[in-house]
Amino acid sequence: MTYTLADLPMFDGLGEERLGGLMGRRRCYPAGQVLCTEGDPAGDLIVLLKGRVKAARVSAEGREVVLAVEEAPVAFDKTALLVDGPHRATRTAMTPVEVVHLPRAAVLELVGAEPSVAARLLRTLAATVRDLDDRLLDASVRDVPSRVATWLVRRGAAGRVPLHGGQAGLGAEIGAARVSVNRALRAFERRGMIEIGAGEVIVLDHRALTRLAALPTPPTPV
Repeated sequence: MTYTLADLPMFDGLGEERLGGLMGRRRCYPAGQVLCTEGDPAGDLIVLLKGRVKAARVSAEGREVVLAVEEAPVAFDKTALLVDGPHRATRTAMTPVEVVHLPRAAVLELVGAEPSVAARLLRTLAATVRDLDDRLLDASVRDVPSRVATWLVRRGAAGRVPLHGGQAGLGAEIGAARVSVNRALRAFERRGMIEIGAGEVIVLDHRALTRLAALPTPPTPV
């Protein structure tokens, strides 16, 4: 599915006519194409309209650290937009993608003119910081099974959780080796909490995973 700028949460409610002045450059790229590289100047706001992208950084030891797997519609590097900094991650297309490059000056003008856009942008940035804080804490003090359970709980409300980067990708996101992730998933499967499918995990017992993840238990429906 191909989205439009009006589908982006940041621009919700503005409509195509109001967004028409942004005059973005549309580009299509195949799977495997690097869209932007960590450290490069971020002169545009890149909006993903179709497909899925991996955001990653490389550690001092040369190890790739996956920060997120992002699906359309989403805008990349909003912090770089505000502070006029470089791209904070290398983003690589995991599927064929379509993006639009929005000039930084035009986006900032829209943010200044539309308080609702500024408010949504701040909420998005706050959520990003909170997520990074949670992941840092998880990697520092929690074992691999509880980290895997947390990852599944946060994504498994609908039952099926796609593993876009496979078990290795999941491990990169939570800071664990693939073999450790596989061991945890197999243990969950034996306990009847999940089923491991082709490229996905099917959550069978969300409440049990929630207890294992030490997250607040969701209320029982009434």
